[in-house]
Amino acid sequence: MKRFISALIISFSILFALSPANFSLSAPDLFPVETEIINREAATYFIFAAIDTVEIINTEKRNQKVKLKKNEYLYDKATGKLTFKNPLPYDYCMASVKGVPSIPYTCYLKDFEGNKDQLLVILNNLPAIEKKDYVYDPKTHLLTFRPDIDISITSYYMVYYVQSANGVVSKTISNDFNDTIAELQARHNQELFGGPLVIYKDRTGVPLYKVAKEVGFKINLWQPKSCTICETYSNGKKSVVVYCSYRDKLVECTEHKITEYRK
Repeated sequence: MKRFISALIISFSILFALSPANFSLSAPDLFPVETEIINREAATYFIFAAIDTVEIINTEKRNQKVKLKKNEYLYDKATGKLTFKNPLPYDYCMASVKGVPSIPYTCYLKDFEGNKDQLLVILNNLPAIEKKDYVYDPKTHLLTFRPDIDISITSYYMVYYVQSANGVVSKTISNDFNDTIAELQARHNQELFGGPLVIYKDRTGVPLYKVAKEVGFKINLWQPKSCTICETYSNGKKSVVVYCSYRDKLVECTEHKITEYRK
């Protein structure tokens, strides 16, 4: 069960968000990435040709941040890895990185050991085609987009499978809760592994009373850090579970039962 909970949480963690930008070190707006820090390291996923600024952000109080000097971190362009030389200022923090991206846009898929069939790439809510829209090199774990694809203004979603869960790299421009992407991923999973169709719909930030109205049953909880609706279709029947994630627990809600799992 712990492995399942870990997989669920990782699968729906948004590792970073990007926005349109002009790319030169003299520009006021550079290519921005926010990335999770684990054990004094962070992977930027998209590869930078040059880094302008690195800030450490307190994830509990996001207005608290510290800008690092150039000699306080190392950056590996081959893997997109940031290594911090000094102790981090906050217990829970992220790295905000701005700079000039490598062109064509190149993404490092950390810890991906599977074959190309296990990689799903979606651009503007449509499946991308390998060797037409992108090329993936399994030796280097680098995915390179076609030169005319501008990731800064493109909605994209990449999911790949690692040993314990999923790796996700994403940015969405639409406001449709990514349901189209969720269904494409669910059908991809069904093709790979068989079994029922299981669709995970992200409802993070949506008031729980609206989530309750959507699923058709009450959810008597505080607003969670993240929220996911899980729809399972099997033998012509549909079942619905809502997962609410808090700092110290995951709560599973069905029409008739609420179950807590401590992290």
